[in-house]
Amino acid sequence: MTDVDVLAYPLVTEKAMNDLDFENKLAFVVHIDATKGEIAEAISSRFDVVVAGVNTQITPQGRKKAIIELGPDDDAEEVISRIGVF
Repeated sequence: MTDVDVLAYPLVTEKAMNDLDFENKLAFVVHIDATKGEIAEAISSRFDVVVAGVNTQITPQGRKKAIIELGPDDDAEEVISRIGVF
């Protein structure tokens, strides 16, 4: 699976924005079959950041949500602004 297939879109909710601001984490909706390794590789290669960890969950709507923790040298706010979210 390529990184284009893995990452669907950034998740912009109040909780995701709090994680972004206070915990240096990104939230994305990802392909349902994507593994944590594939998600980490897609984020790392697309945004040139170090991924410290990935947590996933299936939402009640049947989508897969990934919370990606970035390394201490990378800034989640800078990454999300490059995407054009705000």
